[in-house]
Amino acid sequence: WQWVNVAYLVGGVILLYKRIISWQIPVAMLTLLGICSLISWGIDPTHYSQPLLQLFSGATMLGAFFIATDPVSASTTPKGRLIYGAIIGLLVWIIRVYGGYPDAVAFSV
Repeated sequence: WQWVNVAYLVGGVILLYKRIISWQIPVAMLTLLGICSLISWGIDPTHYSQPLLQLFSGATMLGAFFIATDPVSASTTPKGRLIYGAIIGLLVWIIRVYGGYPDAVAFSV
C-alpha cells in the first residue's frame, strides 16, 4: 500500500504544480501528522509507529491531496486552509493512535 500512496503523492504534486489545488491543506495536514508521529515515536518507539509509516499508510496521501482539498468542504482563506489541514492531520494521528480505526482519514475530513 505504500506504493499506492507514493502514486497519490506524485499526483498531488502534479496538482500543486498546475495550481489546481492550493498547497496549504496538504502541507499542513502532512506536516502536523509527521510532527505528532515523530514526537510520539521519539518518546516510545515500541508503542508508536514510525513517522514514514504514518505518512504512507492507508489513505493519507489520498486524503491530503484529493479529499481534503475539495472546494466544497475546504476553507476559502489561506489561513483557514492551514488550520483546516492541521486539524485533519492532528485528528488522523489521534484516531490512529488512540482509536480503534487504523485508517482515520475518512473520519478526520
